[in-house]
Amino acid sequence: MKNFNLLQIIPSLDSGGVEQGTVDLANFIGEKNLGSFIVSNGGKMLTLLNKNKTDHFKLPIHSKNIFSLPFVTKKLSKIITDKQINIVHVRSRFPAWYLRIIRNKGFKTVSTFHNVYGSQNLFKKIYNKALSRVDHIVAISDFVKSTIINAYKINEKKITVINRGIDTKFFNAEINDANYFINFLDKYNLSTEKKIILYPGRLTEWKGQINFLKIMESYNDDQIICYFAGDDKNKSYASKLTSEINKKNLQQNCKVIGHLSKEDLKMMYICADIVISAPLKPEGFGRVISESLAMKKIILCYDYGGAKDQLNGLDKIYKVSPNDQGEMKNKIDKIIKLSKSNKDNLGSVSRRHIIENFSKEKMLERYLNFYQNIVL
Repeated sequence: MKNFNLLQIIPSLDSGGVEQGTVDLANFIGEKNLGSFIVSNGGKMLTLLNKNKTDHFKLPIHSKNIFSLPFVTKKLSKIITDKQINIVHVRSRFPAWYLRIIRNKGFKTVSTFHNVYGSQNLFKKIYNKALSRVDHIVAISDFVKSTIINAYKINEKKITVINRGIDTKFFNAEINDANYFINFLDKYNLSTEKKIILYPGRLTEWKGQINFLKIMESYNDDQIICYFAGDDKNKSYASKLTSEINKKNLQQNCKVIGHLSKEDLKMMYICADIVISAPLKPEGFGRVISESLAMKKIILCYDYGGAKDQLNGLDKIYKVSPNDQGEMKNKIDKIIKLSKSNKDNLGSVSRRHIIENFSKEKMLERYLNFYQNIVL
């Protein structure tokens, strides 16, 4: 095995799939007794980092203040030199600009395109393009790869697809702590007598929660209930969603529960009869899809973007034509009537599919092989 010292650069480690992947990878590389380092502004997820195996350096790397560029660049250069870093992996767009002005170039540069990003105007396109000006690029799905090749005229030989990986040991269909589960039901006043639709995802316009209310309007009884769960930092949109629910008199059918801990999200998956992923534009990956399938749940997805990649090879029941609410409604009705044996069969196949293709273990091994191949 080739030795290397890896430095990952990410704005912060507060929450999110990108941040989780950064921590998972740092711990994995460290446990292999390879050099593992992170530069970020810190955050709650630092508690998940094995500090005996990974060194973390706190810098205001999250700031887009150009006046801080010389200070941060000098600090970064010193870390790279002192720790003999030979692979620098940037996980976000603005930090990629630091690589353009660091003079010491005795290392390989890597970036990850976690999404396709907006490139509608010239400024955005120039800003995003910093991610492409590296030695090697990681795309988190085939969809992202094909899109950035066209958008930024990148040589496809520079791009390696490494899908996001989810923790299939954690996201399983088992209830390990009955008391925790009972307390969870009480906490959110969940009824086991109702059919539960779970719509997980950050509360923001493009995730499509408000559009989904049109489907919920067709269920005029309280035997079906939809829970919107996800990061609710966007207070204006969260308020707008609640206002729309009230305006449509859907208070009995729709509940906004906001951010859930990882443990509570798992409990919510367990309770759900159907999970929905219906963003208004294609996502780069969409990790709730793999999480749901790993938990043997039926998730209805708009069949484009990273969702299409994850669903490839699975039953067509999961796939909905993008923005086709009629098809979405028909499939919800069909799934509600499915027998337990049918659901169990679908669940077993889908979980195996995720373990074989989109598990955390698969992702980490692919990264290790990738770094081994590019190290100087």
